[in-house]
Amino acid sequence: MTDQPPNTIVELSRQFRKAIDKNDAAALRRLVDAYTRIYGRLQDKIQLLLDVIEVENPTRAQLARMDRYKSLIAQVEQEITNYQTILANEVEAIGRDAINFASRDTSRLLRAIGSEYGIDVTFQRLPTEAIKALLGFLAEDGPLFARIQTYAGEAAQTVANTILESVALGKGPREIARLIRDDLGGNLTAALRMTRTAQLWSYREATRANYINNSDIIEGWYWYAALDQDPCMACIAEHGTFHTLDETLDDHYNGRCTELPAIKGLGNPIEQSGEEWFNTLDEAKQKELMGPEFYEAWKGGAFQLSDMPHKVEDLVYGWMTTEKPLWDLLGAEPPGNKGAEPEE
Repeated sequence: MTDQPPNTIVELSRQFRKAIDKNDAAALRRLVDAYTRIYGRLQDKIQLLLDVIEVENPTRAQLARMDRYKSLIAQVEQEITNYQTILANEVEAIGRDAINFASRDTSRLLRAIGSEYGIDVTFQRLPTEAIKALLGFLAEDGPLFARIQTYAGEAAQTVANTILESVALGKGPREIARLIRDDLGGNLTAALRMTRTAQLWSYREATRANYINNSDIIEGWYWYAALDQDPCMACIAEHGTFHTLDETLDDHYNGRCTELPAIKGLGNPIEQSGEEWFNTLDEAKQKELMGPEFYEAWKGGAFQLSDMPHKVEDLVYGWMTTEKPLWDLLGAEPPGNKGAEPEE
């Protein structure tokens, strides 16, 4: 049996990634279209309130008692409540699709490797419902859908606070309109991030579940980052690293990294580690990816690239990998924490 890294793994994984991206784009388009319609329905009420603010110049307390203000906030909450249902349905559907894609892609990948390298491969596929049960965050009573259920109340409260605080600060109608638009745009961004992350996390964990179910030929997985798409430095540092089957690829929100199977008897399919790849880049690109302050500290020997991955705990997904803050890499105190007592 050959011990050369099988490029088949990398090439097929890239093809699979494109299919996932296409499905992701379609779901996100539907969410954007639905949210655009919501904003359109809210605009008349927003404008009516802004007209009153411009003419009457109310105080914050006066505004809070106005029927037009109360009506707008009530409609914001009602519209976003309806959107919650759309969002929950999209998340459930895209999570299920990701599980199915992962099972299909793992099967196709193993068959291709078996054919190319003369390995006897019998793929043991896990049922979709069994994998979904393993992914606690996709449960109807799990933390992800619980988070979605808070969406409307938080959106309405954010818009309410923005309007009241803006009036108290003497901001004009045009500025208030922009701030409301920003608030609603931020809610859409959060919905898109939530959906994309659920899809990516479902795909990765379903892939790992199928790897575990085929552990007679798969002994682990390699962290694969999309280096051509300017990933974060934590993902670059992890690129090419080996992990056992009990380890999760705990990427960050919107993280696009994937697990490549470590087939018994075959080498690492990733020819360059993330650090080796980063060292081939010119100074301008290194500085762009790392950021000027990080770059100067790294160039000065203050830390190694392998020091950059940092674990943070998320209420939905558990541990996530992000970039370690610069102050932490330098062994300094957190900003704004000078003189504070150290935590035990």
